Amino acid sequence: MKAVRAGLAPHHCRRHVEHRARHGSYWFRTYTAAELKPYLSAATTYVRLRAASDKFIVAAIAALQSALDESGPVEIATRLKGMSAAKRAKIGLARLRAANVKPQRILSIVLAVTALADQKGHRSKEFRTVQVCKAVHRLASGTGWVIYDSQGREHRSKARAYPRSSGPVLRLMGQMLEGTCEWVIEKHLAGVLRHKKLYGRRRRKALG
Repeated sequence: MKAVRAGLAPHHCRRHVEHRARHGSYWFRTYTAAELKPYLSAATTYVRLRAASDKFIVAAIAALQSALDESGPVEIATRLKGMSAAKRAKIGLARLRAANVKPQRILSIVLAVTALADQKGHRSKEFRTVQVCKAVHRLASGTGWVIYDSQGREHRSKARAYPRSSGPVLRLMGQMLEGTCEWVIEKHLAGVLRHKKLYGRRRRKALG
């Protein structure tokens, strides 16, 4: 770290510093889709049942939609280099808007990640914030291209470019999302956990 003039971390090696930049923790890794799935299923159902009646959920959905609408233009992943973290966080929101990701889906993910972190005992605010951003960012992070063959027919290229999922942009985008949903988290996190525990048990019995 000293050789590349990146400073020296007081207590951790370069590997752990890079791990924290990417995952939000020196030790914990990003939650897998399989880990998140039961919590996301519970949160999605919970939000859907209350999306038109609960004032906190209604307000959060409206605020998320406003954030998406005001996020500005979309830039392809290969043009993000050199931009500030704040600008890239806004572009991340714009990419969600362009992909027609609904605010209800984003709210459900924020609740699901927070619920999973609560159950695992992951109390670090930074870790939860990064995990929220990474889970939402997966919905629309890459840029693909349209190519044309010799006869002018359109084909979608399998190659995709992805922005680097690390550093301050994860914190800023995660803070935007969490801040918008903070009252829903405060009022409904326990309800989501109860819903997951109750209906998750019923589903396991039905499958068994």
